[in-house]
Amino acid sequence: MIRERYTLRKRALLVVVLVIASIVFSACSIDLSRLLEEGNNDYDFLNNGVDDVLDTGPVKNGVLNLFSTEPDTLNPILTSNAYVKEYSCFVFESLVRLDGNQKAVPLLAESWEGSDDGLVWTFYLKENIYWHDGIPFSAEDVEFTASVIMNAGVNSPYKTCFENVESFLAQDSRTFKVLLKSPNSFTPELMTFPVIPKHYFLGEDILTTPKNNSPIGTGPYKFAEYRQGEYIRLTCNENWWNKDDGIENGIDLPYIQEVNIKIYGKNQSVMNAFQSQQVDVITLDRTNWTGYSGRSDIILKKYVSNEFEFVAFNLSNKILKEREVRTAIAYAVDREQIISSILPGEAVASDLPVIPDTWLNDTNVVSYERDVEKAKQILSDAGWKESNGIFYKRINGVNTPLSLELMVNDDNEVRLSVAEMIKEQLKEAGIEIEIKKVKWEDELNGVQSGKFDMALIGCTVASIPDISFLYSSAQIGTGLNISGYSNEEVDRYLTLILKEKDPSMKKAYFINMKEIINRDVPCLGLYFYNNMVIYNKRLRGEFNPSIWGKYYDFTRWYIPVE
Repeated sequence: MIRERYTLRKRALLVVVLVIASIVFSACSIDLSRLLEEGNNDYDFLNNGVDDVLDTGPVKNGVLNLFSTEPDTLNPILTSNAYVKEYSCFVFESLVRLDGNQKAVPLLAESWEGSDDGLVWTFYLKENIYWHDGIPFSAEDVEFTASVIMNAGVNSPYKTCFENVESFLAQDSRTFKVLLKSPNSFTPELMTFPVIPKHYFLGEDILTTPKNNSPIGTGPYKFAEYRQGEYIRLTCNENWWNKDDGIENGIDLPYIQEVNIKIYGKNQSVMNAFQSQQVDVITLDRTNWTGYSGRSDIILKKYVSNEFEFVAFNLSNKILKEREVRTAIAYAVDREQIISSILPGEAVASDLPVIPDTWLNDTNVVSYERDVEKAKQILSDAGWKESNGIFYKRINGVNTPLSLELMVNDDNEVRLSVAEMIKEQLKEAGIEIEIKKVKWEDELNGVQSGKFDMALIGCTVASIPDISFLYSSAQIGTGLNISGYSNEEVDRYLTLILKEKDPSMKKAYFINMKEIINRDVPCLGLYFYNNMVIYNKRLRGEFNPSIWGKYYDFTRWYIPVE
């Protein structure tokens, strides 16, 4: 889907994931003034005030207050409500989950393996797991869930997990097999869909059954009550299969006894509810951060989102087809200055659309630090000459100035500011930029048709770090490779990564590929936006939100007894 904040999709569905306004229901980071400018990741104001509760460690106690808009359904594989999708993790579980490093770690599955050709993946399920009604969990439940998600009449948020799946089956009660259309070593990372119980829905129309609003799962909390327009109440699952994971302190998990999800209408303010302590956890739009810095009653945690911004180069352009020009642009643009001046604390620089400091891309260092003199030298060595502060070159018998258009959608103030700063930075290197402000539809059409020089755009990266969508030659014309980039070595590495099951080899391939892409500069990666979650100080424990889970490790949260 093309999102209002610059999402480019496929051309048949195409085009590019250009993200134009705030992503609906997603957590977005904001200007947090001086504290954020200093580059801190976490802002825990727990000790800025005087605690009125003696924290002696985890206890079984309390109610966690969350919020939601009115659910369309409480069935997590059918919902189109992003809040329902988020808090379903309290009730439902998946075969695997992604940790903060974007690694697949076991949940309902204890292990998995891929065949030599990478086309068959086998997941071995854990034993002694039960649904909330006492029925044993089995591979037939996984098979049933996958069948519902892939049903042609179902619009599931997890449908993309099965785009490359040819078939699947429950080989026995503990074994689930998946047959792929083409090799994909990131298949375990795609097995993050919540599993629903087959026996519970037997004989029911999955799309219309009232059972969707009284769900049962295998997770640490059980559904208790749903009052339309008011709340959803969950209670602690005392028989949770993983409750002994907290045995080091002698108290079973989860610690918090009840979860109360309050339902808010369009005209009700969740921020007011948070400030009055009716809601314990919220995420904010960037424009609403200012009033929260320095408060002693809250805890703030920042993390990297999946919103990536970059400048696409049209490689068919007679100027930009020269790699030296693209390299000079890369040296002339100062990402850190852009971030510190326009987005302080709101972004982290990145070359590629792979989240920095994750297992595959374990760095936040960019390849090109600003060096204007080096940019000019590269242009001079490539035959460009400087006159009146602007480079020019004779191309096809015509004196051609190094002058380019940078296209940007005119309804996004941040992008317009970034474009202006890029223009000024490139001017210092003798590169003239004209900013072309266009409507979103015109930008989309320009990108699709290839009628652009440079375009400041963005994409929302998927849950797997496969960057074929932007750099594979197979994506030219019908996919998201809008620059028209083609490199046989990059194509080979993209294929090797998808076939390689050994993480160390996969990482080695990625590093080699990254070096080639950064050398070619088919587009200029700028930054990932940051997100922020804010917690009420009465909550204690480890808060480790990530784009893969705002409530990560929620079973270890606790509320001290007052």
